[in-house]
Parts: sequence; structure tokens; C-alpha cells
Amino acid sequence: LPTQVVEALTRVYAECLSPLYQVDTHGVVPCWVASDKLETAARTLRPKLMELVKEFATPFPKVQRMTVPWTHTKLFPLDEDRILSELKPDPPEPLDSWKPGTKAALELLHSFATPKNLAEYGKSRNDPVAGVQSDLSPYIHFGHISVQRCLLEVSKLKSTAADKTLKEGVMSFIDEVVVRSQLSDNFVFFNPHYDDIKGAPLWAQQTLNIHAKDKREPHYGFAALEAGKTYDELWNAAQLQLVRDGKMHGYLRMYWAKKILEWTKSPQEALKIAIALNDKYHLDGTDPNGVTGCMWSICGVHDQGFKERPVFGKIRYMNYPGCERKFDVKAFVRKFPGAAENAVNVAKQGMLPFTGRAKIELKGVAEGGDSDRVASILTKKIEQQKPQNTISGPATTKETAQTKGSAKKRQRKQSDGDLAPPRNEGVDVEEADVNAEEDVHLSE
Repeated sequence: LPTQVVEALTRVYAECLSPLYQVDTHGVVPCWVASDKLETAARTLRPKLMELVKEFATPFPKVQRMTVPWTHTKLFPLDEDRILSELKPDPPEPLDSWKPGTKAALELLHSFATPKNLAEYGKSRNDPVAGVQSDLSPYIHFGHISVQRCLLEVSKLKSTAADKTLKEGVMSFIDEVVVRSQLSDNFVFFNPHYDDIKGAPLWAQQTLNIHAKDKREPHYGFAALEAGKTYDELWNAAQLQLVRDGKMHGYLRMYWAKKILEWTKSPQEALKIAIALNDKYHLDGTDPNGVTGCMWSICGVHDQGFKERPVFGKIRYMNYPGCERKFDVKAFVRKFPGAAENAVNVAKQGMLPFTGRAKIELKGVAEGGDSDRVASILTKKIEQQKPQNTISGPATTKETAQTKGSAKKRQRKQSDGDLAPPRNEGVDVEEADVNAEEDVHLSE
């Protein structure tokens, strides 16, 4: 459990003079066994974790019939209608597209864990249009199925994976469901500020504070963001997917959170809104994966520094054209009616990040035809008119020498925030490959 939850429960049980025992079955290896410290990246956790997985990922023993008679038919009254009615002011809407329970989870796992599906997963897992994710994370979150069960099932294909794409799919899924998940567990267990800017690495805190007062235009409040009413049709579609389906594609979770940083008045507000929307609408909300994903996107947790730019500082940047190079953005937007229309309506109302002539021109674009065609033109034009130059120029000779001189230091394991990551001076952050092995922070 996250440290804040454990501390709160400890106080409650202390008043009752009752002991509290924590048993970790959220992953395969208990997080305090997997590591005894806060890890800085997947690469530092992976080797020792995967060695321990060999010991812990054993077949489940058969359930034994209970020999002691059970006399209690009900432990406590459960009035679901009353409980839901007390969740005010926002009782959750039912999601008929999801079937709960272990039986449903096992059916989903078995339908996913086939050579064909895992090969497709290996090729297209970061494509929101392809629809190849396992969708197991809500079931794992609520304990309807365990990570260990998923690992054992998918691993059956590992030994027979002669096809390179299938092997990549198997290994990618294992890395996501085991390593990435346990990296998130590690973060919320060892970092008491896991949902606050103070929980970010030192370099990220510094760069976010430096740019905290940078001008944000436009500025969207919680209500507009919750309704998916921004000038960005892709962001709107991602938000509508979250609200309507109870789950947003993992790749888009990164884009979604980074845009919230771009459009809100401060990093603190961005993080607060992102976590609130994540916890309210994601079926796997409140999971360590969710909050860690928000911290990755907004606060640079488990990531590295990039060239400096307004608002983001050295935090990795993502934009609409970059997503277009990764997948068919329009095909995804069309899946969620209202996303493009909302973008055009926002532009017609003049809620755009420009003034004067540029604003008039963009409003004219918004008036110029059907929403499906206009929304993408509008979003691209807005992205093009934003200042694209980064603040820091190319590395000087002195900086290059310092970088080379400190390369060996950076190769050593670092305590969180002790040393700023490499700045990637030669990398255009719009081109940064978030598919790279150490970059993704998705959720199955």
C-alpha cells in the first residue's frame, strides 16, 4: 500500500489497540523484498527483480476444502445502494462494457494470451487505434486476478516463441505487468511524497520551480478538462475515452497528463488535477501505476532531463504532430464523438493561446467547415504557432567536456535527485522516442 494509506490505517488500528500486518501480493515479489530503497528507473530494479521472480513465480497450489465448519453466513451487512448514494457529490456512473469478477478476468487473460495477440501486442502496443492492450489492469487492481497468474499464463508462450515479434510481445508484456508495475509499487512505498512535487527528483523540482510562473495560454480549469473541452481534439478524445470507457490507452495517459501541465496555472495544480481525474474515472484509479504515471509525465519521475523550454523546463515534452507520427490520430478521434466538435467550439469562442492577428486567423479556421476536418487543421496550426525554440542552446565546449567527464559518475547508481540526468543536448524533445525501453510508463 502507498505509505500515506498505511500510516492512516496504523493510526486507526493503534487507537483500537490492534496490530496491523501488511501483506504484499500486488506484484509477484513483495516490494520491500524486491528492493530496500527508492529506485530511480526500471533499469536499476529490473535485474534484481527478475532474479527474484524465478523464486516467487511458482505455480499456485490447489485450493483445499476447509475442514473446519463455518457458521457465519454474513460477516457484515452490505448495502450497495446506500454506499453508492453516500459517494457524493459525484456518484460513479455504471460502465456496462466491463464485466467484473475472477471468471471474467480469466476469460480475458486466456483470450489475450495467444500467439497471434501477443505478436500484435509486440508490434502495436503503443498504438491507441490498434486495440491490442490486454485491458487486465482493472482486474489486477481490484484483486480479481493476480499479476502472478498473468505472468505464468503468458510465460507458457515464452519457451515456444520462435517468432521474433511474438517473443518481443511476450517480453514486453512481462516487463510491463511485472517490472513497470513493481517500479510503481516501489515509488509509492519508499517515497512519502509520491503524489506531490516534493516527490520528484531534485533536477525536476528545480526546473519546474524555475518555470512555475511561465505564462500558460490558454488556461483550462477542472470543469473544462473534465468535459474534454479544449482546442486539442486528441486530448479531448483521450479524456472522453477515460470518462466513457473507464480506461485510457497507456500511451495517451502520458500525452494527456503533459497537456494538463501545459494548460494549468502551476505544476502543483496540474498534478492535483491529473491525479483527481485519474482516480475518479479510471477503473484502476488509485493504483500505484496511476499516480506514478502522473508523476512520470508531469514531474520527470523515472525519466531524464531534456532541452529546456517554457512551462515544461527540462521535463519531456509531447505534442500533437509527434503523436501523428506514431499513430493515426484522426482514426482515434473519430472513435469518440464530440472530441473534434469540442475543439472547434472552443476555437469559435476564442479560447486560444494567441491574441491579435493569429487569434483572428485561427477563429476563421474554426468557422470553415465540418468539425472532423477542421479540428485537426486547427490543432496543427496552433502547435505550429507556438514558440518552438528551446531556452538553452547547443552545449558549449566546456559543457561537453563536463558531460564527458561526468559520464562515469552517471553510470553509477544514483540516489533519487542527487545528480541531474543527462540533458540530451542534441535531442529535439518533440522527436524524443517515448517508445524507447526506458521511457514508457504505461498501464495494461
